[in-house]
Amino acid sequence: MQEGKAVQSDSIVKLDHYAFSGLDASLVGAMKSVADYYRLPVTAARIYGMTGLAFLHVLNANMDEPNGGPPEPEVFRLARHIGVDVAGLHAYAEGEAFRRLQAEAWTQAKRAIGAGQPVFAKNIDIGNQTSIVYAHDDRGYCTYTWHTGYEHSEDVIPWDRLGLSLCPCVHCVTDRRSSGTDADRASGLVSLHWAKPIQAADETASLTEALAFVIRLNDGGSYESFGQTYFVGARAYAHWLAALESGRLDKYYFSLFVEILSEARSHAVLFLTEMKGKRAGAQQEPLDDLVRVYSEISEKFNVLKHAYPYTEPREFEVRHHEQCAGRLREIMELEAAALRMLREWHALLRRSVEPRAD
Repeated sequence: MQEGKAVQSDSIVKLDHYAFSGLDASLVGAMKSVADYYRLPVTAARIYGMTGLAFLHVLNANMDEPNGGPPEPEVFRLARHIGVDVAGLHAYAEGEAFRRLQAEAWTQAKRAIGAGQPVFAKNIDIGNQTSIVYAHDDRGYCTYTWHTGYEHSEDVIPWDRLGLSLCPCVHCVTDRRSSGTDADRASGLVSLHWAKPIQAADETASLTEALAFVIRLNDGGSYESFGQTYFVGARAYAHWLAALESGRLDKYYFSLFVEILSEARSHAVLFLTEMKGKRAGAQQEPLDDLVRVYSEISEKFNVLKHAYPYTEPREFEVRHHEQCAGRLREIMELEAAALRMLREWHALLRRSVEPRAD
């Protein structure tokens, strides 16, 4: 494990060796960037698995937030188990309260970077994406994102634009101007965090807690966050199918969701295979079945990913919707079977960590 340090040049304070990971799930990507920065031996599959994100499908009611859930604070609580302690701000505010949160985030970000701690933030540039903040000057933030490399993508983002999703790259600026969405706002989600390494927790106890998180969200079926409804698991698939039938499913956002789910399920297979190699006896039985079913789910999402790829300019119509609905129903059925197996595995793990009565 390596402690990082900040390098100052003129008015720029920068973290060296803090790089964008390139994962479709940008929250997982940010945590992987943090792990790599501290040289922690943590794979993307392990982050996915030990936070439960490998096994979840969370869909907001408007179906336009591919990185919208589950709630970040709960994910960060689970991330402590793999040796990453995340702290920060995560709140929606309006007016003067919004400005105060922006100012507090700016102060904390400068303090963290100055102390050599990596920073990341949501809605700092690309909407609904978590970007890494690798530097700051006296005006604002420097970020790495999916848009890094585009003209003006590395322009400094003024500190009072945090939470407004005003990416400076030439394509986003042009899109906002052409759609009339470039107006000033005084409200939004202020979500900025910093991280430091800690001792990883016991693996079995941590895994038990991660699976309990997955089961709890699926059993609830939905939750509310910042005034929005989010569907989980079977209810998320049912919401997609209803939107597909009524012609409300937007192909652009659907493609982004499918990319993330395809990535998550492929990492689920990697994580479960890793766990299978560490477990013995009765705990191996559900893992054999879980590897098999998540391999099937991963393959089917990969088919959907190629059938409905992300494209620019945006496409709105989901073509061949009957075939799409059929594939979603197949995945939904497999996910239901997988959840039953996760429950069995969780029960075995829980019995192994609970204290025995004398």
